[in-house]
Amino acid sequence: MRNASWLCWRPGIRLQLTLWYALVFTLLMVCSDFLLYMRLQSSLLESLDATLHLRAQQVADDVVNEQGTLAFQQTTKGLPGFGLDETKYGANPADVNFGTIVRVLDAHGQVVGVTPAFRMLRISVISVNSPLHGTPWQGSVQDEGGQAVRLYSRALLKEGKPVAVIQVGASLIQVQRALSIVLLILLLGAPFVLGLSALGSYALATRTFRPIDRLIRSAQRIKAGDLRQRVPLPLAHDEVHRLALTLNEMLDALEHAFTRQQRFVSDASHELRTPVAAIRSVTDVALLEPLSQEEYVTVLRTINMEAERLGSLISELLELAHADEGQIALQREPVNLDRLVEAVVANAKPLAEERQLHLEVEILAAVIVEGDEARLIQMLLNLLANAIQYTKPGGHVTVSVQAEQQQAVVRVRDTGIGIAAEHLPHIFERFYRGDAAHAPTSWGSCGLGLAIVEWIVRAHRGTILVESQPGQGSVFTVLLPFV
Repeated sequence: MRNASWLCWRPGIRLQLTLWYALVFTLLMVCSDFLLYMRLQSSLLESLDATLHLRAQQVADDVVNEQGTLAFQQTTKGLPGFGLDETKYGANPADVNFGTIVRVLDAHGQVVGVTPAFRMLRISVISVNSPLHGTPWQGSVQDEGGQAVRLYSRALLKEGKPVAVIQVGASLIQVQRALSIVLLILLLGAPFVLGLSALGSYALATRTFRPIDRLIRSAQRIKAGDLRQRVPLPLAHDEVHRLALTLNEMLDALEHAFTRQQRFVSDASHELRTPVAAIRSVTDVALLEPLSQEEYVTVLRTINMEAERLGSLISELLELAHADEGQIALQREPVNLDRLVEAVVANAKPLAEERQLHLEVEILAAVIVEGDEARLIQMLLNLLANAIQYTKPGGHVTVSVQAEQQQAVVRVRDTGIGIAAEHLPHIFERFYRGDAAHAPTSWGSCGLGLAIVEWIVRAHRGTILVESQPGQGSVFTVLLPFV
């Protein structure tokens, strides 16, 4: 079980950032140390090669060609043990780390002069042949003990022809020691530097996440139920600032939705209570004493009307709930909107005549839109019902259809009581009936009709506008895109 818990363990973001920073820093440090080491090695070898070139030139300046015989001036001739007499070998330093490494050969590859230290080297033939063919040679060789030595060979020319080969060398022990010290310093310093970088990375990650910690604490306080609070905005306009702005925008939407839901629940319970209370009141009166047949019929009609109203309210509530959840799919197809408006107005005329209203239709253009015909009929009926409800007897209701800027435009104009300016922003809210008390009729409305209209228009990618003045009527304008 303990092993399983280790397999399920996941480090936090701070630790992940620290590990990633440490890994990246390690790779960078390894690469930089490798480049530093290689560059230092190259520099030391270049410096040593330059010294060997200078020494080879000094030896070349001391070589004298006298009638085909090579001789040496005092500087080279005075090198310790320089010559061919091996009896001096034991009396002179033969250690490549301390002795002078010089050898001179003639044009036939025969040794003319050599120091004791040079005798200890294992020399390749190419180091002699290459200069004789016009190409200087330099590289690393070893002595009998395996010690590395840097060797440089060049030809001495006379009238363009090689007359001698000069070879000089120097032990690489100092270069190797310098490189070893540098490598030791790098290896010993790496854990210390990596440890400091890890601590710095963790501190940096902690400092970076402080604004997020403040956001978390604020969100925890808001989670307790106070949706009016907002998370603090950092001073820096960075990603955390944008996150805080997004959270505040989300909280604004949640607060608005929560307030709207509370009002919706309150209004819905009130609307549902009204027909139930009316039915309860009528039945209580009927049960107090026996009634005549006509009175029982009146009671049943009242109950039937209230039940019908209650059923209509429940249907509209369910429809809006399904719409909010996106469970209503529109059956989109080309719809002749002008013909649809004519049919809906024709069906609504008996109702308008019953209210003593003049209902007219104006078709200014034949328009076709893509939409759900049943929902568009519902939208038009709700707009007509709203206009008829708030228009006094003798008034006019006009429905017009036209085309404007690649859009179908449907206007429902009435000469009713109008809408006050303070109510206009809320008329599409559910159960909102700002002027219900002044409506000339009391039939049919529960405050959901315009909310359903607004949902249908939005579902058809359209726009609904309203213009109204108290006492002068209202104009509802629906804009729908063409097919």
